[in-house]
Amino acid sequence: MKNPGQFTLKLVMLLLISGILASCVPQDNLKYVQNKTSSEIKESYEHLRPIKKIRPFDNLYINVLSLDEQTARIFSNQNSSITGGLSIDLLSYTVSERGTIDFPFIGEIYLSNLTLIEAKAKVEAELSQYLSNTAITMKFVNSNITVLGEVRNQGEFPFFKEQINIFQALGYAGGVTDYGDKSKVTLIREYDNLIRFHSLNLTDKKIVENELYYLQPGDVLIVEPIKTKFRSLRTFTYATFLATTTTLITVLYFFR
Repeated sequence: MKNPGQFTLKLVMLLLISGILASCVPQDNLKYVQNKTSSEIKESYEHLRPIKKIRPFDNLYINVLSLDEQTARIFSNQNSSITGGLSIDLLSYTVSERGTIDFPFIGEIYLSNLTLIEAKAKVEAELSQYLSNTAITMKFVNSNITVLGEVRNQGEFPFFKEQINIFQALGYAGGVTDYGDKSKVTLIREYDNLIRFHSLNLTDKKIVENELYYLQPGDVLIVEPIKTKFRSLRTFTYATFLATTTTLITVLYFFR
């Protein structure tokens, strides 16, 4: 019969090697935009950037410009006496659930589903009835996206560009952690009171051709953890396993 101590030692070493291999991180899930995830490798990818249209609950900054400054100030949310440190909420118009804004002296103007250029022209046309030689500037403000899961800084992040893509959003959150699975990212988006969940694979270069590549205000991104994290969170951790194994080997050598 073989030496029981040697058999136990080999068994323990086998378990140790198995634990190390099991804890290895799958690198394919940790890299962005890889070639091998796409069926066709290309040097460039075409993507037509969608034009953002005004939706209910969007916030619009509107500033009226006119040769008659005193009259123009009546129609503008911004003037020199109130701008210092004032919240952007008080300097913008919120689009109602019906798709309208309530403009001073004019009343409700329907802007839903219009681009900024179209909305700007419509508001200028309404203003021309009261002011001559007027122009306006209009921008989206108070746009927010939320990033959760395996990122370094979870939370809700404002952006002031008309559009941002999914990688820029992750940049706001400090990037994906070492335990983040870039092949399993969930995008939650609302479509006219309907919530949809979309699965995205950021390890595939073709993600830039996806219609969901550019985000919309209110979108929520969730980065799923890789399986290795669940292994590391078990009560019997790898560190404990290694310490116990080392102690057992020492005892076996001492009493053999």
